[in-house]
Amino acid sequence: MSIKRIVLKSITKKSELTPLLERCISTYNAEGLDACVALFNDLILTNKIKFPLLEYCAAFLFDHLPTEDLISFCDKVEPLKTIGGNVILGIILQKRLPDHFRESIDKATEYIAKAHIWYICDIIGERVYGYSLRHQPEITIPEIKRLSKHEANWVVRSLGAGAHYAIKKGLEKAHVAIVFKLLLSMANTKDKEIKQGVGWAAKTTAKFHPDLIEQYKSEIENTDKVEGWFRTKIKIGLDRNRYAKGN
Repeated sequence: MSIKRIVLKSITKKSELTPLLERCISTYNAEGLDACVALFNDLILTNKIKFPLLEYCAAFLFDHLPTEDLISFCDKVEPLKTIGGNVILGIILQKRLPDHFRESIDKATEYIAKAHIWYICDIIGERVYGYSLRHQPEITIPEIKRLSKHEANWVVRSLGAGAHYAIKKGLEKAHVAIVFKLLLSMANTKDKEIKQGVGWAAKTTAKFHPDLIEQYKSEIENTDKVEGWFRTKIKIGLDRNRYAKGN
């Protein structure tokens, strides 16, 4: 018996995507949200589309679906567990941050807590927590601190992904210092997923702000409170900083 192989279609241009997205909106208008999500899954989420184009899709949906149905749309996309679906969730929530900050943070946390694999945390964490931290640090840092105690390790991992994004994109040093202190408070974990996220952010801190590493050197070297994996990530970041400077 032969096994039928599913061949994914590769979509590489906005000009190819726009008519498909317009079909989804027409379906929403004619048949409702469930039919729209089903078609979106068939036309977009089950094909090969790079992240920047998926972000374009999310922005299109944000602009064309009624505001009151955007979260319902996300709630129906999340259980599909597609890689691209996480990009859609992240960007729609990101675009809702200015007017719906609390809801966007809470929804991102809800979706990440349901994760079954690491990339869900990183994709949504960068686009929601990271973007919010970069653009609204004063109100986001208290949320990051609160969520660092979350019972789901996926959520805590995602904070590291978000911090990495914000620091890489130019978060002001004063805010980086606050975030780094929070990373230090989690540097004794033995949870694999949290180590991945926190270590990623620590490495990025060292790469872009080596002076902060010097400032907190005594805390970093405290072997009672900071595990070796954290120092290893710091070293990698410092090495990358030196390499970038040609040293």
